[in-house]
Amino acid sequence: MKKTNPIISVIIVHYNVKNELFDCITSINKSKPKVSFEIIVVDNDEVKVIRKDLVSKFPKVKYIENINNGWGGGINKGLKYAKGGYIYLLNPDTLFINNALDSVYEFAKNKSNVGIVSSLLFDKNKKVYSIQGTRLLNPLNAIFSLSFINKFFPNNPISKKFWMRGWDKRKVKQVESATLSAALIKKEVLKKAGGFDENFFLYYEEYDLCRRLRKLGYKNYIIPSSKVIHLWEVSAIQTGRTNEFIENSRKYYFKKYYGKLTAGLVELVLSLNKKKIFSSLSVFGILLVGSVLRFDRLSLYTPFIGDQAWYYISARDMLISGQIPLLGIASSHPWIHQGPLWTYILAPTLLVSNFNPISGVYLSAGIGVFTVLVAYLIGSRLISFKFGLLFSFIFAVSPLVVFHSRFAYHTTPIPLFVLLLFYFLSKWVKGRAFYFPWIIFTMSILYNLELATVIFWPVIIGYLLFGLFKKKNYVLNLKNKKIFLLSLIGFTIPMLPILVYDFQNGFTQTVVFGGWFFYKVLQFLGFFGKSQIDNSSFVSAFNFFFIKYEQLTLSAGKTISMILFFTSLILSVYYLKVKTLSSTFGVITSLTLMGLLAYFISGVPSEAYLVMLFPGLIFMFSLLIYNIKNKYIIIFVLFLIVFLNIRALIISNYLTKDLITLNQKIEAADEILKLSGGKDVELVYKGVGEEFESSVLPYEYLVWWLEGSKSEGESVIIINESSEGISIKELSK
Repeated sequence: MKKTNPIISVIIVHYNVKNELFDCITSINKSKPKVSFEIIVVDNDEVKVIRKDLVSKFPKVKYIENINNGWGGGINKGLKYAKGGYIYLLNPDTLFINNALDSVYEFAKNKSNVGIVSSLLFDKNKKVYSIQGTRLLNPLNAIFSLSFINKFFPNNPISKKFWMRGWDKRKVKQVESATLSAALIKKEVLKKAGGFDENFFLYYEEYDLCRRLRKLGYKNYIIPSSKVIHLWEVSAIQTGRTNEFIENSRKYYFKKYYGKLTAGLVELVLSLNKKKIFSSLSVFGILLVGSVLRFDRLSLYTPFIGDQAWYYISARDMLISGQIPLLGIASSHPWIHQGPLWTYILAPTLLVSNFNPISGVYLSAGIGVFTVLVAYLIGSRLISFKFGLLFSFIFAVSPLVVFHSRFAYHTTPIPLFVLLLFYFLSKWVKGRAFYFPWIIFTMSILYNLELATVIFWPVIIGYLLFGLFKKKNYVLNLKNKKIFLLSLIGFTIPMLPILVYDFQNGFTQTVVFGGWFFYKVLQFLGFFGKSQIDNSSFVSAFNFFFIKYEQLTLSAGKTISMILFFTSLILSVYYLKVKTLSSTFGVITSLTLMGLLAYFISGVPSEAYLVMLFPGLIFMFSLLIYNIKNKYIIIFVLFLIVFLNIRALIISNYLTKDLITLNQKIEAADEILKLSGGKDVELVYKGVGEEFESSVLPYEYLVWWLEGSKSEGESVIIINESSEGISIKELSK
């Protein structure tokens, strides 16, 4: 007897929902359709685990293996094996309530203009879903119906029309776009439409197919006589990539029908959800506060010390004479110099502003605001969105960080590059070898900006040795010519001027300095005689540190500053133990502890040495607040930080109350010019810091900028700075 083909082929694409699939097939069989049918299961699982049980329990079911090329790809594969004249598309997370197949078939047969006939969908409690079927998806509908606009204004006319809210679910409904979770379509119609576009891995296939069917003149329907429970997205949830699938399919849909530009504009609006809007507003608010604190009365309250002026003069001379400096200013050990990078950064700003000294301060403030943004990005990516906001918020309102952002000095960019070091090192120790050259590049830049940052090298070398000993992938993956070459380039580019200088001067900045640094480390460890640690210097550095830590975190007094520091230190060491050295916490804590150790051992109460510790100390302080569980306490603490820190900045004129500001020195330079009558003069500095050669440089630069006169001549002008201000006195030679 000749076997007849089934009328309907039920195609189910399976992905990691075995129990739901078996329940679905059972429900179909229990509904006892009168129309002849076959069931085809297309298995998209990467690991094929259902075949044996499926064949055993449902011997009549056709099992088709498939690579995981998405839902549409699975349907196309099943279509090749389908013998029925009609295809019933069915999700595996569905259950028949009644004889759903007979109902859709009876509606569709003998109708030449029918495209899709969808079953009416119910939730697990057999309550009908209020939204089923939509109007045609176009950019306008998408913007008003799929974006945050719909969430805030769900009854806007466009959205209401698109979702077809309120149609009587007891009546047949013609729709422009029908759901495909349980839907019948004639096989020849589906083939005529071109099947499923496999660029839609998951989601938005219904909008695409229904659009093509309507173009061919077919009409789509939802009928209430066919009832199916849909558990919704059970399979998609297994992947953990639901949002990714939605976004990719959505982008492709609008690009396919409306072009790249329109697709980009639609995606820009649709990507803004409540979390993103809150995130954007929060980050904008933090950046706004950070910007106000960094730019407010900037020309009035900013210092201009001798070492700053050294870089201004260095940049000026480079621009005027064309001679590129190979080194920066001398360090506290005169035979070693900082790198020339700050000169190169400062020079374009001076050139554009006609050498106006305030331009460098605006540059620094801009770098400071950008650093706040980077703090958010790194904090949110390495830890969490909440931590990123907290971390950047404290960066934005920290009085000491604000001061250094208003201070055009070679230390200004250091926090930015230390933050980048945190990120690159964290990524590297988690196995991303590509980040190692970026570590080398960042360390070379930091060396240019402040020699003291070499203290981070022992931590990096420590991770290398530990990884080598334990055969960690993050070290083993470095055995790559490309990584080696990129690391060499990353080191050479920032260091090139210094290397050129060293080739001509006996390698004092690199080899000799490295040897000296290594000698100091060994001396501290007890080699080469007893380590020289001055107790009085240690106490001085200790007291200075807690004054600055108060200005860095919470301006509430030295005692509270000490409590906060030691509490955050203990918590960070605890995280170091719990989260391991290879965690983000391990990396940042290790770098910060190494910097703190070096600072206290040196016994030098210098703020320049502390700048490289700002990101780590703020990270540890943020971690302390982050671990507070009560949101009301957190809000109170944040309010306290804002109030006390901004108050401290205002009453101290942005920490410049005890300093002679740039504005005051410009007024003094103007007075010098009036006193000299426009003649060339020799400037002599007296007062605090007169033992340093650079102390007179601010006045030399400002006099030159105001009038272009030389600082050498027949008369001598004595400049005296004191707590009462600046006094100017002329002497003849």
